[in-house]
Order: sequence, then structure tokens, then C-alpha cells
Amino acid sequence: MKFVAGMVFGIAVVALGAAALVASGALDPAASVPPGALETRVARFALDRSVARRAPKSPSPLKPGPDVLRAGLDHYKHMCVGCHGAPGVDPSEAGEGLNPPATDLTLGRVQKRTDGELFWIVQNGVRMSGMPAFGPSHKEEEIWKIVGFLRHLPALTPEEEKELKAAAVSAD
Repeated sequence: MKFVAGMVFGIAVVALGAAALVASGALDPAASVPPGALETRVARFALDRSVARRAPKSPSPLKPGPDVLRAGLDHYKHMCVGCHGAPGVDPSEAGEGLNPPATDLTLGRVQKRTDGELFWIVQNGVRMSGMPAFGPSHKEEEIWKIVGFLRHLPALTPEEEKELKAAAVSAD
């Protein structure tokens, strides 16, 4: 019984300490201050677990091909390149000001996500990250085309890179 009471007391002390820290205003919400390593790890872990739980388990229903890539590229250049950039393409000034920064979508940890996880993130967005939800404004097929292009992103052709650079410049 003493052990259980000690555990409850310990949890209450930690919760009260966290509440006092938040209530004191000591946590800096400025977008100009990068997140610390612990905050980054905890947020990434929570995001990964949450997305894995909610994402569709099926692969993309669209067959990769030129039409899918073209449509995905068109969406990407209008909605994504400004924040995420692309190989050889820097994000816009607004994208550079995001905190946390928009993820480099060519990273292994992004490309290892399932099609369903990428779909879920594009469709639903990520709260308090700058990543909007495109589900309310896009059909599912359009989002799957974006996922198809995200898979292709690490292997951009010079023509695609040029097109995305032009779109990023116009976003500034």
C-alpha cells in the first residue's frame, strides 16, 4: 500500500511541477527558437505512433506512371515546395521561418513511411507544425497522386527540378 501511495504522490508532484512550469510562462513559444533534442524526439515518436495507428494499411490504389507523377508534381509545386523545398530547390522565405522546420521529404525516415502514412499526413496535416490538412480541399485521388510524387521526389529529373525552382521563386 505504501508503494502505491508513493507512486501516486510521485505522479502528482511531477504533474503539479509541469503545471507550474506551464502556468509560469517559462516555456518560450517563439518560432525563432529551435526545438531542443528532447522535444524533437518526443514529438517525432508521438507523431510516428499516432500516424501508424490512424493511417490506411493499404498501398496506393494508383499505378505509378507519367500521368500520376505529372499530376503529383503540379500539386507539389503549388502546395508543398514553398515549405519543403526539393532536391536542388530551397524552401521559400516563409518556409524557412517554420518552427519546427518543414521536413525534407527525401529523407530515409520519410521515404520509409508506408503509402498510407504519407496519405494520412497529407490528408490530415500535423497540428502545430505548419503542415496543413489537404483533405478538406482535395479529393482522395489527388492526395494519392501527391503520395506518388513524394515517392519520386528523391529522383527528380533536371526538368522537374527546374519547374519546382520556378514555382519556389514565385512563392517568395
